[in-house]
Amino acid sequence: MAAWQTFHPMDRHGRIRAYLTETDTTTMTQASRYRYAWLFIGCLLASAAHAAEPVATPPAATLRVVVEGKPVVFDRAALAALPHISVTAATHDEKPALWAGVGLDELLRCAGALDKPLRGRGLARFVRVTAMDHYQAVFALAELDPSISRTTVVLADVRDGQPLTSDGPFRLVVPSDKRPARWVRGVTTIEVVDAATSGGP
Repeated sequence: MAAWQTFHPMDRHGRIRAYLTETDTTTMTQASRYRYAWLFIGCLLASAAHAAEPVATPPAATLRVVVEGKPVVFDRAALAALPHISVTAATHDEKPALWAGVGLDELLRCAGALDKPLRGRGLARFVRVTAMDHYQAVFALAELDPSISRTTVVLADVRDGQPLTSDGPFRLVVPSDKRPARWVRGVTTIEVVDAATSGGP
């Protein structure tokens, strides 16, 4: 095989002129092969590493609470600033876990739905909770009023001291329910609806 090598003859003015000449150097050819092989492997590894990188950073987790048609958006920082409670409860056949988060009654109070004890028309309202996958669950607003009911519902973002991952970022926990059917995972929207004007849930 041929390789290219540089030599520098003198021109008639005594100046060096650079030329390339073809020489037969088997050792150089083998070295070049090894070098290009390693370069090729390096490119493959770099491509694989690039493909493994995430395409985009997921948006920050937010929760939308709608009261009388007016939405209030809570991000993690806003929720972290609210009073937190902890409950111990189990889902299905799993062992009990310690869940921590904001009481749903406290969240609704901040949004203007439970800023005072319910009476009259307020007793006909219900709360509809919607998940990322469009799963929904409903609570009577009176269930969540501490002046009427002892029911505790937590919008949890921590389980056993760790942030929720697959079930999160926010999940409802209802310890008093016999089945976790209303333990909505991946909560995105909480709406307060007037049953008298909506025609029912």
